[in-house]
Amino acid sequence: MSEPVLTDDEKNALLDGVSSGAIEVHSGDGQKYADVQAFEVGPHARIRKNSYPRLQVLNQQLATRVSNYCGTVLNCEVTIVPDPVSIRSYGDHCGRFPDLSAVSVFEAAPLEGPGLIVLEASAINELVEAFFGGTGNESATKSGDTFSAGELAVCRLFSNAILSMIQEVWEPIVEIAADRKSTEIGTDLVEGIGDTDTVIGSRFEMNFGETHTAFSLLLPLAMIGPLVPVFDGQKRERDAAEDARWEKSIKHSLPDAVVKMDAVVGKARLPLGSIAGLQPGDVIRIEDPRNAIVLAGSVPVLQGRFGVLADHNAVEATGWIDTPTSIN
Repeated sequence: MSEPVLTDDEKNALLDGVSSGAIEVHSGDGQKYADVQAFEVGPHARIRKNSYPRLQVLNQQLATRVSNYCGTVLNCEVTIVPDPVSIRSYGDHCGRFPDLSAVSVFEAAPLEGPGLIVLEASAINELVEAFFGGTGNESATKSGDTFSAGELAVCRLFSNAILSMIQEVWEPIVEIAADRKSTEIGTDLVEGIGDTDTVIGSRFEMNFGETHTAFSLLLPLAMIGPLVPVFDGQKRERDAAEDARWEKSIKHSLPDAVVKMDAVVGKARLPLGSIAGLQPGDVIRIEDPRNAIVLAGSVPVLQGRFGVLADHNAVEATGWIDTPTSIN
């Protein structure tokens, strides 16, 4: 009888090598390879993702400010994280909200059309807890009927704060005057947006300890169309027709824009040393207090005479200032 080609120890070592991949296995026809076909990326086979990276950056800044607001004003710790931007029809967005939500409808001149801030019921309950130390209107939340007057008041206060922060965050891109117009219970009562209208949605997760809730910012595409290239991080190409429409829209909205007005009724010039030496009771002489300069948004626009009308201090306009200059 011939000696075995492989001993038992050698067989065991070979099996271990095959199972571990240390030893390649060859068939009688040599190594076998899968048949891989070359893949060509066609000129139009490009994935485009409407993620709006710059809007996402702005949302992160907004989330940070809202977190700080909750910490300083509401005296509660909350972590706010923005979800990726989503683009859907308004009806699709609405179908993703709880049955009971508070919707703050706002305008942002010179942009046209309404925008929405949607607060979920659980978020309002947590905000009420932070404001008043209560538990919110639990019966309303469970039945899905309505919100109490106190809960709606907290919702309006919180929405106003968000709008103020949006103005600040968006200022490098566009100056807007955001103004809340109404607060509705549910999205069904909102007017000015159709179910098929395209809406850019930004959802912000709010984590109050172990409680997870959210608020959302809905911006119709018809409202922020001129800003889409900026939100997308693109360099905006000039389009004469689009610029003309945008210019017309701004001119149409400007007369309704609210501008803070001030009046300067006197001025004086003093050396810095004299100012540093002023004491209570000292008198500063001003030039002709009868003349006044009216400023609109810190820009001098009118000359006038200072006086009294119907028991109120008033300025009678005498003429426009043709070339606005700084007030010295």
